[in-house]
Parts: sequence; C-alpha cells; structure tokens
Amino acid sequence: MKNIKKYSWSIVLFLVLIFGTYYFVLKDYKIEDFFIAVQNCNKGFLFCAFLALFGYCFFAFQYFRRILKYFGKKISWYQAFGYHFTEVYFSAITPSSIGGQPVQMIEMNRDGIPYRISTVLILLNTLIYKIALLTIAVIGFLFCFTLLWNQSALFVWLVALGFITTIFLIIFFLMLVYSKKLIPKLASILFRLGRKLKIKKIDIYEKQFEDALKGYQECAKLTKEHPKILWEAYFILLCQRVCLLSISYFIYLSFGLHDLSLLEILAFQAGITLASDFMPFPGGVVVSEGLLLQINEFIYGSTLATPAMILLRTVSFYSIVIFSGIFYVYFHFKKRKKAKNIIIEGEVL
Repeated sequence: MKNIKKYSWSIVLFLVLIFGTYYFVLKDYKIEDFFIAVQNCNKGFLFCAFLALFGYCFFAFQYFRRILKYFGKKISWYQAFGYHFTEVYFSAITPSSIGGQPVQMIEMNRDGIPYRISTVLILLNTLIYKIALLTIAVIGFLFCFTLLWNQSALFVWLVALGFITTIFLIIFFLMLVYSKKLIPKLASILFRLGRKLKIKKIDIYEKQFEDALKGYQECAKLTKEHPKILWEAYFILLCQRVCLLSISYFIYLSFGLHDLSLLEILAFQAGITLASDFMPFPGGVVVSEGLLLQINEFIYGSTLATPAMILLRTVSFYSIVIFSGIFYVYFHFKKRKKAKNIIIEGEVL
C-alpha cells in the first residue's frame, strides 16, 4: 500500500511535468498552427521517427538478451521488453531518474536473475552507454565544430562542461571496475574521516559501498574472462544511442527541410544530452527544454521550432513512457499472479 501511494504521487508529479512542459512551450503559441504544421508534414518521415524509436527499444532488448547469455541466462523477448520498459517507466516518474534501475533489478531477481548479475548488467550499461554518447559527440564535434561553436555562449559552455563531466565520470567508473587498490584505499580514508567527524550511519554507508564494490569486481572479472562482451555491448548501445538521437532528423525531414545532414543533427542532439546530463534535476529538465527550443529555432526556423519541439518530445519521450507504464502494469501483475498461483498450488499439494 505504501509503495502504491509513493508511485501514485510520482505519477501525479510526472503528469504535472508533462502539462508544465507543454504549457511552457505553447504559452505564446497558437495550437491551431501546430495542427496545420503536422497536417502538412510528410507522414512517411514521421513513421520513420517511430521506427527509430522502435530501433532504440530493440537494441535495449538485444542488450539484455546478449549480455545475459555470458552468465548462462536465457531470457525471452517478453522478459527483455519487461526489464527495459520497467526502467524507462520508473526513471520517468521518480526524481533524478533514480527509481528505474532498482525496480528493474527487482523484476530481474523475480525471474531468477540474482542481484550480482543484474548489478553487472546495469553497471556495464551505464558505463558503455556514456561512452557511446561520447563517441557520437566527438565525431559530431570534429566534423561540425564551426556550426556548433557559432551557437549561443550558454549552449557552448554547457556542452563543454557536460563533455568534461562525462569523461571524468567514465574514468571514475573504470577505476571502480578495474582498480583493485586505489578506490578501496580512497574509500577507507574517507570513511575514517567520516568517523572522526562523527557522521551518522557511517558504518552502514561503508557496508553499502563494500557490497557495491563486489558488483564492480564481478563486472571486471566478467570482462576479463570475456573481452568480446565489451565490444558487443558497445556496438549494441552505440546503435541504440544513434536510433534515439536520429528521431530529431526524421522529424526535420518530415517538414521538408534538407539543409542539415544526419551527422549535424546528431551532433546537436548529443550536445543537448551532454548539457542536460551535466545539470542536476530539476535543472536538467529546464536546461534540456530551453536548449531544445533554442537549437530548434536554428534547425527548423522560428515558424516550425515549436511544432518540432512538441513532436520530438512526444515521439522520443512521452509516447514510450506511457507505453512503458501500460506494459509494466501487465508485466508486473501477471508475474505476481503467477507467483501467487504457484504458492497456492504448493499449499494444496
């Protein structure tokens, strides 16, 4: 009952954010102009935008199926759908997107995948997903540097800070995974300092860190035994990133625009992602929406910037979150019903 109440408030907050976002975008805009713009756009390219969204989901499902095989775990497409949509849904309705992965791990554990495996799976996903974004950004910046540099100072500085922060985050993750002595020594110094400062629950935090470190060590062990897993995960997640970021390009084409290339659109989208990742919640949302509006005016022109913004957010975010919520309810309660039936049968027997 407590969890239902907590998630209900999260859903309410999420709906408020949806309506708040659309109000922010549409407050000075005539809604009928949006419908006229959508009616005149190329529906074939809009369909391609949804195909790109499907591609994003497909590679997420493929990641679960392929990587779990290295642990000797075989899952169905239905389970892969469930794990991915669980993460998408709970990341959307919880502050700072902190709820997705823990609930995802719980659902995997209910299917017989222990936490030590799901921890490695998610850690590897987090690390390589960041590397994939950085790859797209580096390629985009190399070939489109002048175009990006000529944008506003806010855009340039936030992208630069996001770029630097992401690099440091990747280095930190790599140290956590592969450094056997450095991170434990640094952690030991910090926890000793915490005890001297008489920080409450410091022993609990130390135990939690040690438990998490075991997951990192398990990840290091897996990648050392199967180095191929890194390249396979990188290829899958790079394709996933490209699919998600290319949604903007198909919306761009749907309005009959052709001045910018796919690489230039990807470079802009990668830059916005780096900038919004740099800012904490709720600042990240504000920055992301603000930069999207600003960059959309450059890409689409002032007339089509708002319709493009609405379509992009609807296709790439809200549509998948709504579908994820519906799928999760079915996925979760069907599993609970099955477990309940097994218990009842066991009692009868």
